[in-house]
Amino acid sequence: MTGLRSFYAPLLALLGVSLAGCESPLSPGELRLLAQAEARWEARSFPDYTIEMRQACFCPQEVTQWARLEVRGGRIARVVLLETGAEVPPDKRVDFRTVEQVFASIRQANNADWLEDVVAEYDRLLGFPTQVDFVPKRGILDAGSTFYLRNAAPAL
Repeated sequence: MTGLRSFYAPLLALLGVSLAGCESPLSPGELRLLAQAEARWEARSFPDYTIEMRQACFCPQEVTQWARLEVRGGRIARVVLLETGAEVPPDKRVDFRTVEQVFASIRQANNADWLEDVVAEYDRLLGFPTQVDFVPKRGILDAGSTFYLRNAAPAL
């Protein structure tokens, strides 16, 4: 019987640690991937950039369409809707996010009690998030959202 106890004790400890990790939207492995992606993004050769983005959410209409964001000095300097070529006025730009803000949203989501999960994919070369799904807990309405990002490039 003692042999079985010595076998099950570490197994139960491992199970407990695994289950504790499941309580947060991001697992330790997902946090590691996030840190690696952020490091790739920070190591890029250009500080100012453009990126195309849209969101799936209960948001203003401009945000749900593909738009090209121009980010200079860490701030959104310009937003152009790709379908129409219309520029989004400065007061409406607050609804858009820089890559750095999307990374921050992923990190902050780990402490959000309304989230069931965060599922993120990252660009292999530059590290920016290409898709981030914020999945709310069951029964929470109008809460989830998804960011889609593509075509990051140096701002000219």
